[in-house]
Amino acid sequence: KKTPVWREWVADTIPDVDVLLPKFPNPQNANYDEWGIYFEKLLPFLTGKVTLVGYSLGAMFLAKYLNNHPLDTKIEQLILIAPCYDDESTEELGSFKVVSAADLEASAREIHLFHSQDDPISPFTELAKFQRDLPRAASHIFANRNHFFQPTFPELIELLKQK
Repeated sequence: KKTPVWREWVADTIPDVDVLLPKFPNPQNANYDEWGIYFEKLLPFLTGKVTLVGYSLGAMFLAKYLNNHPLDTKIEQLILIAPCYDDESTEELGSFKVVSAADLEASAREIHLFHSQDDPISPFTELAKFQRDLPRAASHIFANRNHFFQPTFPELIELLKQK
């Protein structure tokens, strides 16, 4: 599995902002409960104007976690990039499968969904499930970005700089 280089590029592109790029436990055999314990250790450090960006399995984690455990204080933005919801053809979802994302609005002032129509890992049909649960979320749809395996991500930077 490729590691997207745009993560580090984003951090380098906005040096005036604190960007955390946490490495969650056991990425090859990820477990939702383990990620939850790790995330809860990070939460006290997320203060001020916070934007959370989740990519792929990380986006699924944020959707499921924040739906089940709304934050005490709303963050500015929640950005979910190429998440699956509950697609049965994707066997790696395991404990990350999303049952509902409807309560995410309790944790974030704005929610943004990024998805590409040609994503071979997270089928484009998954976006509609998030849109159903989150009718006020902004959808950013691309035709040919695959699973966002790319060195840069100017559209994400543009969105982050709006805050």
